[in-house]
Amino acid sequence: MTTKISGLPANVVRLLILAGIIVVVAGGAYALMASGATAIGRTLNIGYVDMQRALEGHPKKAAQEEALNQYARVKMTEARQQAQGKTPAEQQRIQRSTTEEVLRRQRELFQGLDKDIRSAVDKVGRAAGVLVVLDRSVVLYGGTDLTDQVIKELKAQ
Repeated sequence: MTTKISGLPANVVRLLILAGIIVVVAGGAYALMASGATAIGRTLNIGYVDMQRALEGHPKKAAQEEALNQYARVKMTEARQQAQGKTPAEQQRIQRSTTEEVLRRQRELFQGLDKDIRSAVDKVGRAAGVLVVLDRSVVLYGGTDLTDQVIKELKAQ
């Protein structure tokens, strides 16, 4: 599936937008830290989470992946059967439609995991007194790594 923006896949466009937002937030947080600003009488504490590692550590990830793989196998088998005897253009349309269905199902299955991770990040961040939590990919140095605590929280849920 592509978007109107330079023909890039929609997930790439969303990732670029998210990266831009993260960079802006990180820049603002850095500016606040550099100025020595405090929030509600506290110094600005920044934490970070390796979101990919948190996803890998999510206890429900394997089950969601297996559900997605089963769904994809069924859909691909159906697509192969539908495509038999069709023109190459029709076969391509069927393949594209099936791929879109599988990607849609993937988003549905993994949205729940993302929600769980974000909830755990919020809980762990608040408990640690962290005012800003960033993705590890935008942190060059400094900050408090909350990843292990987030994974522990996910496993406790």
